[in-house]
Amino acid sequence: MNIAARSLKTSTPHIELRLATKDDVATVVPFLAMFFARSRWAENLAFHSERAANYLERAIPSGYAVYVLALDGERLVGLCSYHLYNVFTDPVGVMDETYVLPELRRSDLGCRLVHLALHLAKGEGCKVMNFPVASGMYEQRSLINMLVKRFGCEPMGLLLRKVL
Repeated sequence: MNIAARSLKTSTPHIELRLATKDDVATVVPFLAMFFARSRWAENLAFHSERAANYLERAIPSGYAVYVLALDGERLVGLCSYHLYNVFTDPVGVMDETYVLPELRRSDLGCRLVHLALHLAKGEGCKVMNFPVASGMYEQRSLINMLVKRFGCEPMGLLLRKVL
């Protein structure tokens, strides 16, 4: 199932975007491990592949976590994920991860992933999407710039961390 973002011109038309299924977990986990290893989270936390797989095997089929995958043929080259939070409000989306392989940065792939995630979340009744950009990666600056300039996101807060 190739999902095309509506009327979005692309420099990466050969890269298919589609929703992850439970069958994709074995491919997504090592990709998340690679993303995690490049983040500042890795300074204080260990990535656990088994925990990640257990979570994804429950979260993806239940619809709790939505993972949009970018595939160049069979190769996973990017992903964007979010979950909906609606405990006491209209649904609020929370972007969990957005990661594109370094060789595809400066293409429009990250934009395509975010655009589709926003479109899907809106279709699920989401009223607001929060982007807690906190990986500490140098590349997050371009993600923040894209979110502000391309999608009109406004800075709303600050993430603080205390290492215990």
